[in-house]
Amino acid sequence: MTVLMAREVRNDDVMIVGVATPMVWAAFTLAKVTHAPDAIYHYIMGNTFVQEARQVSLLYLEMNTARAYRFQDSVECTLESLPSDKLTTIEFFRPAQIDQYGNSNNICIGDWIKPKIRLPGAAGILDFSMFYARGSFLYTPRHDIRTFVPAEKLDFISGVGFPDGKPSMCGGAGPQCVITNLAYLDFDETSKKMRVTSSHPGVEVESIKESTGFDLIISKNIKETKPPSITEIKLLREKVDPLNIRKLEVLAGKEREALLNEIIKKELSMEIRFPRLIN
Repeated sequence: MTVLMAREVRNDDVMIVGVATPMVWAAFTLAKVTHAPDAIYHYIMGNTFVQEARQVSLLYLEMNTARAYRFQDSVECTLESLPSDKLTTIEFFRPAQIDQYGNSNNICIGDWIKPKIRLPGAAGILDFSMFYARGSFLYTPRHDIRTFVPAEKLDFISGVGFPDGKPSMCGGAGPQCVITNLAYLDFDETSKKMRVTSSHPGVEVESIKESTGFDLIISKNIKETKPPSITEIKLLREKVDPLNIRKLEVLAGKEREALLNEIIKKELSMEIRFPRLIN
């Protein structure tokens, strides 16, 4: 998944790193050290632009902005207000629920007045899902019927996809893809409904359909997802994220707790607290 996300980055992108998304950070860093050397990071934490690629970190995230350029001192950096012909942006976010048109929910499960579960919230999702000329990019490491729900069962819309199958009135390009642990999905040009473009090695199309709460469009030219190259895997494991911080988004329970403790222990033992610069 991290490699597929990295492949979406273009060389002229501003890569927006959100909060608590180490898989995204790892993907952007991998892209930076492979095919997109001129892409720059925008860290929401600290509201800064950064050109240097550094090892993914948990405890010392803010030290990755050592050589940074602050855009403004306000709380939110609204990148969509900048000239779209001179700036492109890419941002991945992980929805709790998503429907067949790419509308998503990160607010609550159940009635929003008295929800069963309170989710992290929308933050900047409203901005980039509606305005960005590059569109929005989504991912989820758990492709199941709790996440992929039909429009009528979406508990709240906090991220705009294609409302009723139509583009956003704000002019954004809309959702471009959804990358999951089972498949790579995009959206049909005409109906704007979610479409399976490729299935990951060893995953049957029938399994993808059974794990989705609505009818998917199956591409006529569906193929197997191109697996990571040896170079991509080597860079990811040895340079970009040797502490496996990205895997915190995949694991749960005792496994996640064990990895978290291991990461903290290793980072605390570092003599130099700045994450390693990747050349």
